Amino acid sequence: MLGVLAVVLILIGGYVLSLYFNPYVTCTKCHGNSRLRGWMLSNTRHYCPKCKGTGLTVRLGRRLLPIKYRQPPS
Repeated sequence: MLGVLAVVLILIGGYVLSLYFNPYVTCTKCHGNSRLRGWMLSNTRHYCPKCKGTGLTVRLGRRLLPIKYRQPPS
């Protein structure tokens, strides 16, 4: 029982460390391109509203846990 608890604590600690060092994932809407094609005129482009043109979004665990993070690179 103690061994299982130790493994669970190590896994949780690893996840929290990965949230700290890798806080962002590629945006699920624009897939990291940061600019979307227009739906009517396909030659037009606009910034992705979900990631605001960065191509990155904050991971879910990072939003749920009170870990401070810096803004994504521009």
